[in-house]
Amino acid sequence: MMSANNDSKSIPPWTLPESTHPQTGLTVYNSITKSKVPFIPKDGNKVSWYGCGPTVYNASHMGHACNYVTFDIIRRIMEDYLNYDLNVVMNITDIDDKIILRARQKHLLQKYQDPKDGLSEQVIQDVGLAFYEFVKGKLGADINSIDDWSTFAASTGGGKDLSFTKGKPEMTMYFSAAQATVNALKTARENMAAGKTSKTELDSLLSASEDVVVLWLDRQFGSTVTEHRIFRDLAVFWENDYFEDMDALNVRRPHVLTRVSEYIPEIIRFVQRIIDNGYAYESEGSIFFDVAAFDGNNGHFYAKLEPTAKGNEGRQKGGEGSLSVHSSTKRNDTDFALWKASKPGEPAWASPWSSGRPGWHIECSVMASEVLGPHIDMHTGGIDLAFPHHDNEMAQSEACFENHQWINYFLHTGHLHIEGSKMSKSLKNFIPIKDALKKHTARQIRILFLLSQWSSNLYYDGSSMEGAIAVERTFSNFFTNTNALLRDFRLRQQESDGTRQFQEPELELLDVLNDTKGRVHAALLDSFDTPAAMRALQEIIARTNIYLQRGRASIDPQIVEAVALYVTKIARVFGLVNDGVGSSIGWGARSAGVDSSAPVDRESILLPVATVLSNFRDAVRDIALAGGDKKALLSLCDKVRDTDLPDLGIIIDDHGDGRALVKFADPEQLQREREQREAEEEAGRQKKEAQARDNEAKRQLRLQKAKVSPSDMFRTLEMLTLYSAWDETGVPTKDKDGEDLTKSKVKKLVKEQAAQEKLHNEYLKSL
Repeated sequence: MMSANNDSKSIPPWTLPESTHPQTGLTVYNSITKSKVPFIPKDGNKVSWYGCGPTVYNASHMGHACNYVTFDIIRRIMEDYLNYDLNVVMNITDIDDKIILRARQKHLLQKYQDPKDGLSEQVIQDVGLAFYEFVKGKLGADINSIDDWSTFAASTGGGKDLSFTKGKPEMTMYFSAAQATVNALKTARENMAAGKTSKTELDSLLSASEDVVVLWLDRQFGSTVTEHRIFRDLAVFWENDYFEDMDALNVRRPHVLTRVSEYIPEIIRFVQRIIDNGYAYESEGSIFFDVAAFDGNNGHFYAKLEPTAKGNEGRQKGGEGSLSVHSSTKRNDTDFALWKASKPGEPAWASPWSSGRPGWHIECSVMASEVLGPHIDMHTGGIDLAFPHHDNEMAQSEACFENHQWINYFLHTGHLHIEGSKMSKSLKNFIPIKDALKKHTARQIRILFLLSQWSSNLYYDGSSMEGAIAVERTFSNFFTNTNALLRDFRLRQQESDGTRQFQEPELELLDVLNDTKGRVHAALLDSFDTPAAMRALQEIIARTNIYLQRGRASIDPQIVEAVALYVTKIARVFGLVNDGVGSSIGWGARSAGVDSSAPVDRESILLPVATVLSNFRDAVRDIALAGGDKKALLSLCDKVRDTDLPDLGIIIDDHGDGRALVKFADPEQLQREREQREAEEEAGRQKKEAQARDNEAKRQLRLQKAKVSPSDMFRTLEMLTLYSAWDETGVPTKDKDGEDLTKSKVKKLVKEQAAQEKLHNEYLKSL
């Protein structure tokens, strides 16, 4: 048992669960204890797991990918490698201030925009009013004209001066929105003057100024939006979009999915129980959690995850949402809402206290407990949710059940940094998952997270992705080479000649394989240390590649196959191999989602290869009939090897023993690699040509210079402006004013003349 005094800033108490069931030896980094502790499920091998799901109001981004891919990796390790019996529950937050605001604003903008046939002076005037209101409210600037804005923008260094931002990054975001609106207004006025007033020009103006205009519309008409359908439709759309992204990233779906809107009666009962236990109170129709009544009473501890944040009013307020009720009768500033009395323009459900909606934190407590009970093995989420969200979850749950350890293990992923800056969706410093998948594959993104410690900060940038791609290439090449070797071995396998094949080199590699298995196992038990496991896999691949350099005649493919099967096994555990692919070596030949039981169309598979073969045969026949040009035959063979077959995902790898090795790879990947090589070759060619032109220009300049006699080099028109007297060899002795040159100056000129004499003599010899 780990414990601490229950003062306001102390380490919270935590009790190690007990079990008579055999344990795996797994330790996990527990955010409650801030240390690695033994992982002991409360019910034998069964593990109850609640994971915070998304708030569905916008596109999922790389922060979501970091969280859900990382915990998908941990889930697969626990489920597929350590054989825990998991029950994974995840919520969808479909009632939230962000959803309300975005749905309302989207509805109002559409309602404003749809009836209009095109751009008009009234629309421009409306956008202008919205702009002035936005600049005054968000930037604190009293702007009455575009000229005023230009002056203001210049005074703030384009919104970047520290005196303007004052350490608040949102100021830069607000400035950008204002500047985009100014630019759109200028364009709109130019369009009006040119008579361009179609729907296209209207849409262009409102799209560019949307962040500004929706606030103006919401302030005037937000209270009139009352239909639940408006809020629900937005949530449904983005929930579906989220799961599309998760499927694309090969993230397993939860066993149980809950939505806040489906648990309103349960939430009301849960809140009432907290009130009955003396830890919450009503104020003007809203229910607030009484932190002072809970913390330190009946053995309870508030803010277990971040004790130092206790009493931080700013952070607590940040977790309440932008539409939160700030009641004058709220007992303490750090109390937080369990139930919010709805205002006009917000969805509402009937309750004993008011027509209202749940607070953010209560949602997870209720949904998790309804499915998993009053004691849960593990809870996961991003570190940005630790306080106040997760701390408030634990407090209100323990207040409801009057227990002291609602969650045994809390696991948090670290912050995601994009190009060196911490990702923040509210500041629009984020990359949508769909955009990321246009640049990198799901496997490459997953490898990036595998190479990072899950509980530490993660970095997504060009350099880190290059590292992930290099690791993928190492694995891919190994799988391709091994499959080709095994295919060749089985095609040519003969009866034993009585000679022992499995000798010292094979035994050494087998020892390395067994050592690797031990290292990987120890790493995964050590709080899912995937970076260490990946290093071990890369090292066994490197050792096997060294073994393969002995040549086909001197290796035993059995040990290579054993290594490749183990590497594939762990890659499958990590989610790098498509779900459903069997025991084959490598990433798998088909994509996830393809029905493996579907009938095979032999013609569509064989026709491309047959076409290459037929074309090759025709060309060989033509060459033979023309007299058999050996060079033409070899060129034709190179074309089949380097172009035709790679387009089909087939690699012909020439070996020194005269037998080529046939390999299979992703044709799209081969095409990308070839295009990259061609681009690099073209860049190299252009660089070489530019260097040649530069050298020729220098040669011509040198040639022109070499033509000048040493005795005349200081008598050109340019030199006559510098000097007025020369000696018998042509070296200047006086400057333009008739003053004698210094000895050092004359010495320098003599040296230059000597160099010119050498150059001129070389020129004369070349004639």
